[in-house]
Amino acid sequence: MIRAECHSADGAMSVDFDATPWFEEADADSVLLLARQDWSGPDVADALGTRPGYEELGELLRYARERLGAETREDPSWPTYTCRVDRSDATAWLGRNRPEVAAKLPPAG
Repeated sequence: MIRAECHSADGAMSVDFDATPWFEEADADSVLLLARQDWSGPDVADALGTRPGYEELGELLRYARERLGAETREDPSWPTYTCRVDRSDATAWLGRNRPEVAAKLPPAG
């Protein structure tokens, strides 16, 4: 299991979820980009938020887009939610399951 957490920018909602399916399906470049972004970004949540079993994550994303997005029209680049993947879970899983991607990860720092 690769633990991940997502929360709305206003702190009203927070969801912990398993990001493993994203890591199983994502191309190497997407995984490496996430690693370069300090394991934080919207891609994992966006990809999983509509799947069965991820209903709470989907609710958070809808809330963030519909409620908070309406409040931030002046600056559409303002993130309405943030998601972070647990670095140690991700690197350990990649080492076991996708060693070719793990070998390209930037050094932790």
